[in-house]
Amino acid sequence: MVSFDVDKTLFRKPALTTAVKALGIGERWDALDELERKKRITIGQCLLSQYKLLVGMSLQDILREISKVEMIRNIRETVEKLLGLGVQVILTTDNPDFLCRYLIERFGFNGFVSSKVAVQNGVVTDEIEPLPDKRLGIRKYCAWMSVPLSKVVHVGDGPNDVPVFRAVGYSIAINTDIDKVLKAASFQVKTDDLLDVYKHIHSIIGPSPAVR
Repeated sequence: MVSFDVDKTLFRKPALTTAVKALGIGERWDALDELERKKRITIGQCLLSQYKLLVGMSLQDILREISKVEMIRNIRETVEKLLGLGVQVILTTDNPDFLCRYLIERFGFNGFVSSKVAVQNGVVTDEIEPLPDKRLGIRKYCAWMSVPLSKVVHVGDGPNDVPVFRAVGYSIAINTDIDKVLKAASFQVKTDDLLDVYKHIHSIIGPSPAVR
């Protein structure tokens, strides 16, 4: 299984953090991020409060702004080539599940681990279950899919990817200068083309499917 982070891995900037500025809640969203950075609130509290800001908004409006955020090149091509190797390709993120479904529809990922933010009749509701610990999320997903964590490759860029890096069999730090992330990763790459990640994964799989 190959798992991809979303913000600053697939999107060049944090997707929702960028999109909400046009939705009129950017300042409140950023203020919550600042409280979390100062350790005044936990990551879980931050995510819950941020996603509550979306309640009552049209999903179509949110996705319209998300679609404007720049993304890395050749996502669909990379997903298709990885699927062609016989591996599952999923998203592992603390972003809402509606964002993952958008990415699945657009690029062909075949699963996701995420926060849960319910949508009813095209409008975001207050049924919210944040995922502050991506490692816990991917452990549950792998248990459900009967995939050993040792057979998982995770691709990410941020501090919240480090626990996932330590849990899985192989890890790739992409487009990051964060020392803690670089040290925790099995491999490091800077690129504007996701196919470079595919090429590396293909090289480590080799003739036998060691990381499947």
